[in-house]
Amino acid sequence: MILRAQKTCLGLWFAGIGMFATPAMASIVVDGSLTDWGITVGDSNNTVYTLLGPSIGLISSMIEDQDDFSGHGFFLGPNYGGQDYDAEFLGVAYKSGKLYVAILTGQRPDNGLTYFGPGDIRIETSGGVYGVEVGGGPGGGPGTAITEGAPGSTYQLKSNGETQSHSVANASQTAGSMWKNVNWIMDPIAPPMPTQFSILPTSTLIGAADYVYTRNSQTLRHAAIELGLDVSLFNGELIKGVTWRPGCGNDELSVPVNIVPEPVTASFLAAGWLLFGFRRRRVV
Repeated sequence: MILRAQKTCLGLWFAGIGMFATPAMASIVVDGSLTDWGITVGDSNNTVYTLLGPSIGLISSMIEDQDDFSGHGFFLGPNYGGQDYDAEFLGVAYKSGKLYVAILTGQRPDNGLTYFGPGDIRIETSGGVYGVEVGGGPGGGPGTAITEGAPGSTYQLKSNGETQSHSVANASQTAGSMWKNVNWIMDPIAPPMPTQFSILPTSTLIGAADYVYTRNSQTLRHAAIELGLDVSLFNGELIKGVTWRPGCGNDELSVPVNIVPEPVTASFLAAGWLLFGFRRRRVV
């Protein structure tokens, strides 16, 4: 039973040069704490969402808060899994030329080998699909957060979605790295959906995010995945959506977005030329 489900889609705020008034913009710090998104994390369904909206550049979000008590028999949608597989929140913000993604999940990378296998992050654009490596590890005990540059992970799953084994991904497929033209691995539970990815000889490393995936620093039953990407990495492509699923595919978070990356420097350069031309006409 899903106790609370809510989807929101907020308009994108654009800042003109002295033309439009916008709300005071709060800062997003990629540190694994989601308080700057307006989220206070708590176990036993005590997580409080007071999303800060336009003040952080939030453009789309999804809340799916499941029973936070331990156990693996809860229906998460589209399949069963329980807290260790629970995907609870996904938010996307766009601010100062950066795309920010925040995920709250019960799927901590120290839950143990049997009960975890996080998927990777899919970003859909007008030019194709990008994958961001989440990372993880073999589990089995608390540890420090995973940050950009840590080894990537690939999980081999049983037919019921439980993790069977773990292997380190290709050496260049590190946590927080973003790739294009990758091989998406489908989950074993019907309906099969893309969750993890592996790189191919034809895959392209696009860049790396500011990135963190917490272990035991949030609560007893939660982890946060948080990242920041320069939108210039998308080469002007329309950013259309962001999706994250556990490796088994028994839960999912997906939000639509509508971002046309425009380098801030280009806008200011154009304004500068306009100002220069105006002053030159006056002098002449």
